[in-house]
Amino acid sequence: MVWKCSGVTQKSPSSFDIDIDDLDVNSHRSPVNASLIDKTLAKGLVKASFSFKYLTEEEAEELIALTWQNPMKLEIKCPILGGKTLTADFRCAKRKCKMISTDEVEQSEKTKWEVSFSVSQKKKVKGQ
Repeated sequence: MVWKCSGVTQKSPSSFDIDIDDLDVNSHRSPVNASLIDKTLAKGLVKASFSFKYLTEEEAEELIALTWQNPMKLEIKCPILGGKTLTADFRCAKRKCKMISTDEVEQSEKTKWEVSFSVSQKKKVKGQ
């Protein structure tokens, strides 16, 4: 299991990336000595990117439909957090669906799709 959405185990992605971000508010460099002046709003929020290749049209539509939920209640493997599974609310702000192969037949069963999307954690959870 790489990820679940609303408690349902989802299709394993072709690729899966996790980043941890710190969000800042107006961080800047000192005009005196060029040192960084941090104004951190939140530390350690998770961003995850998923990519799925060679999907049927139905599979692509189902995955894209999940991304419109706000919040997306996800449970994801998080090796970057010491191998823990993170259960939290996420928001998808970027999604992409692309046809990668087809044939000459109208409404072909052979048409394959690629879906990718990125999600950002909405707020920290206990133990994070």
